[in-house]
Amino acid sequence: MADRRPGGLGAGSRRLGRATANDRESRATRCFGARAPRSRSAVAALACLLAACIAAACDSAPVSTPTPTPSQSPPVAALPRPAFAEAPTPTGAAHASNPLGLPPYPSKLDPGRRVFTFSDRMLAGAKLGSTLVLYSATVVGFDGDDLIVEGRGGPSYKVHPGYVVPVPDAPRLQPHAPVLTEWNGTMKHAVITRFVKDKIEVRYTDMDPRTPLAQLKGVRFVVQTEGLAPGNFAAWKDGETWRHVLLVSRLGGPPAEPGAVRTSLASSSARWFALGYGGAALLADESALRPLPVKPRLKIGANVWAEWVGALRPAVVQGAEEVGLYTVKFERAGRPATVGWGLLTPPLGP
Repeated sequence: MADRRPGGLGAGSRRLGRATANDRESRATRCFGARAPRSRSAVAALACLLAACIAAACDSAPVSTPTPTPSQSPPVAALPRPAFAEAPTPTGAAHASNPLGLPPYPSKLDPGRRVFTFSDRMLAGAKLGSTLVLYSATVVGFDGDDLIVEGRGGPSYKVHPGYVVPVPDAPRLQPHAPVLTEWNGTMKHAVITRFVKDKIEVRYTDMDPRTPLAQLKGVRFVVQTEGLAPGNFAAWKDGETWRHVLLVSRLGGPPAEPGAVRTSLASSSARWFALGYGGAALLADESALRPLPVKPRLKIGANVWAEWVGALRPAVVQGAEEVGLYTVKFERAGRPATVGWGLLTPPLGP
């Protein structure tokens, strides 16, 4: 029978158990308690080392760029840098009326003659490669070799005749004629669709094809003629690229014979002041220019070169539903495009 008296075997066993447990707890406390500070220091040091490694890896990793989204537009190869971007400004009397230093240019314009030219703000500080836009204006006088012109709602100013496209006083207009005319005061290419009482209806051929027909009255008209002429579009061979340009004035060289179609001649010493993609001012040798038809007659399925981002690129004619417009499909293109007269041509020779 177990001894249940105080101080007996049962109480001693319980005291021994408590002592043993206390002793184990004391040893654990001594063991781990003494090492805890060192363990926390080691963990902190390891964390710092790991953070430094991650930072170094991030600094040395290459930065990834997003993948470009495929375009549905006709594929456009990178165009070489235009020659006019590096060409020095030509020599000559360069001042406010002639910032590009164009050579002397004969002019037979009388006061009151209507013209297309550049605004005085655009001429101020213009250089090769600058963006220029032709606006409607009127000649009011002369100052030496310069014309004095008056724009819309602004003071008169001087301009060199080489920056001017003359407008005839009484052009002979007829339906389906390609013309230079106006849109909000700027020079545009169009085709006459019909006559409506005292107005002339036109379709613009160098604007968005969705632009509605316009009925004009009292505006400027220049009937375009084939060949290299002010206001016409032309192809300019710049290295290996045929660029689409707008001709402004012919500089130097022998005068063309009356009635002759101006075209490119290898022996020609003339140059042209012209506007490239985005209206960039440039000078081009006439021998490197080819005239573009002002009123092309093309059949469905014909191979052509059509303007795209300032260059002429191979395409195929798919439709001609509207006078003055053609639907073409560029090589390796996703969708057909609509281009107007003056913006496409049969393939050109070398």
